[in-house]
Amino acid sequence: MHEPTPANRPMRADAQRNYTSLLNTARVAVSERGADIVLEDIARSAGVAIGTLYRHFPTRQDLLEAVFLDETNELRAHAEELASAPVPFDALISWLRLQMDFATRGRSMGAAIMSAKHIPGTRIYDANKAMHEAGEVLLLRAQAAEQIRTDVHILDVIRLVYGIALVNEHASDSDGANRMLDLVIAGIRTKPSRD
Repeated sequence: MHEPTPANRPMRADAQRNYTSLLNTARVAVSERGADIVLEDIARSAGVAIGTLYRHFPTRQDLLEAVFLDETNELRAHAEELASAPVPFDALISWLRLQMDFATRGRSMGAAIMSAKHIPGTRIYDANKAMHEAGEVLLLRAQAAEQIRTDVHILDVIRLVYGIALVNEHASDSDGANRMLDLVIAGIRTKPSRD
């Protein structure tokens, strides 16, 4: 996949504004239409010419990759912020709910993006791994506080979240995914002691 921005050369301020506007506009469009985004519509909504979009994102795949990376990095940053929250269980659950939102949007980004999560050396793999590691810190804190069962692994929980997003993708019950996530949370939580 293409590298949309040079890693070792900072962008001019106007180019950075255009890049950010395109990325934010694309995030909204992907959440509404999945991978079937129209690049001309993205450029128009971002207030830039189509040539500007192509300078930053030479292909639709590059734009989808940038959206995925942006959201994955945001999830990692949220986990890092939550790592100092006073109640480890609440921090983990808050992050899992963000994961659910991301899983729902991410499923529509296309097979190439999703498969790159499993290919070591790709930017998507590296970002996804860093995000999982940040989430694992939240899980380990909740386990150390005896709020989550010690046999629970972060990757298993994330896969359950993605499974919930998958089976509810076309469901008519708008709250079904949240109820299923609540069941997962109840299943991983330590049982309160009875006095």
